[in-house]
Amino acid sequence: MVGVALAAATATLAFGVVPFRDWLEQRQVNEDLRAQVQELEDVNRAYELRIDALNTDEEIEERARREYNLVRPDEEAYAVLPPPSPLRQIPGVWPFNR
Repeated sequence: MVGVALAAATATLAFGVVPFRDWLEQRQVNEDLRAQVQELEDVNRAYELRIDALNTDEEIEERARREYNLVRPDEEAYAVLPPPSPLRQIPGVWPFNR
């Protein structure tokens, strides 16, 4: 009787616990993969919006002005330089005192 109970307990552990643990692991992997797919779909959606925006004349003109400093034929482009850096005081000790 004890042997039968021990065999039943072993069979329950072998056929019940191990597959249940595998099922839980697969469920977690499935959730992780679903999250990754959702992130990729969000990135793809952002790229699609960006592509749609790049196909408009306004966006092309704005990028040409901003990134390549292009202007229309009847416009003039000006470059504003930053102010010069302040002069540095050179110490009056060797080797700068000559």
